[in-house]
Amino acid sequence: MTLFEYYIDYMTRVCEGALPTPAGIALTETDEMRRAMELQQQISAMGIPAFVKACAAAAGDEIPQEAYDTFSMEDMLSAAHALANQAQQENAATEEKPEEKAPDPDAGKHAFEVFLDCIALDDGLVQYLIEVLKKKDWQEFYKLSRITTKLDLDPNEFLYWLGNKEQYAPEAEQVCAAVMDACCLRLAEEKRLDVLAALLSGDQNTFELFRCEAPELMHLPDATFQWYCENYLDRDYPLRTILRLNGVEFPETLR
Repeated sequence: MTLFEYYIDYMTRVCEGALPTPAGIALTETDEMRRAMELQQQISAMGIPAFVKACAAAAGDEIPQEAYDTFSMEDMLSAAHALANQAQQENAATEEKPEEKAPDPDAGKHAFEVFLDCIALDDGLVQYLIEVLKKKDWQEFYKLSRITTKLDLDPNEFLYWLGNKEQYAPEAEQVCAAVMDACCLRLAEEKRLDVLAALLSGDQNTFELFRCEAPELMHLPDATFQWYCENYLDRDYPLRTILRLNGVEFPETLR
């Protein structure tokens, strides 16, 4: 097994409670989504190799030193992207008729949207993107963009685009982004991470209940779940919120 495979296995088992929490990790959440977010934040702080080593000690596993010596983030990203592509192909194969050619899901999309679609397929990629953006490690960002889109995406342009994308959107999206960003920020400040996680994952029941209590939404007749899906969930704002809450900063002007 590669270090990446150990990482995925340990992360899943720790999150599910099947493996004791290793040294350096302190999880207090019981909700699955909140626990996953809490774990991702702590892995980002300690680094993947250190996390794997701590998990191996907790599990009583012996991992060959070679696995640590040969580990690189680029290899990890390639493996994660390959797994994500395989999952997409398997899903398409079950839905697509043999005589029909499936349309290109990326047709007409901005390169940054394609990039984020790839990132969102794997929690490890999301965590790595957070780490890269916080450190402003642009060489690693270029590697990540090449692996996911085969393009050299500019990190500063990406941050500006994602941080200000609603300014160039239709009015309905502008309103939704402003309102839901405010709601998400308030929930984070109130430590209601279970509600926040459910909203960002697109849980309709949570949205409907939250709409009845949130002052930002109570008097907004257009604030239906469909409105939320079309103008927020499907427009990369949940991932932007996750990045922002993990300390990623977005410029107001493009340098």
